[in-house]
Amino acid sequence: MRRNFLKGIMMPAAIVVLGVGGAFVTTSMSSTKALANVQGYRYVSQADPCHAQQQCSTVFNANICTSGGTQLYGKANPNVNVCDVPLYKIP
Repeated sequence: MRRNFLKGIMMPAAIVVLGVGGAFVTTSMSSTKALANVQGYRYVSQADPCHAQQQCSTVFNANICTSGGTQLYGKANPNVNVCDVPLYKIP
């Protein structure tokens, strides 16, 4: 009797554990990618120090984000017009 009870509980419990684990993995994967991609800016002039150019990544890699040979930077604070955060190409 006890063996049948454990057998009946183990399979549904394993399915619930796998489902919850899969949900956490899926959620963390999508949020990381969304946070990694940001707008890249290039310096044009004193009047336009942060000109929006293209999407870049904040995840470090060997390829620096450029546009037409000019390195692109990100903003540390979106409310301030200063672009000094180095960005990288989206893999």
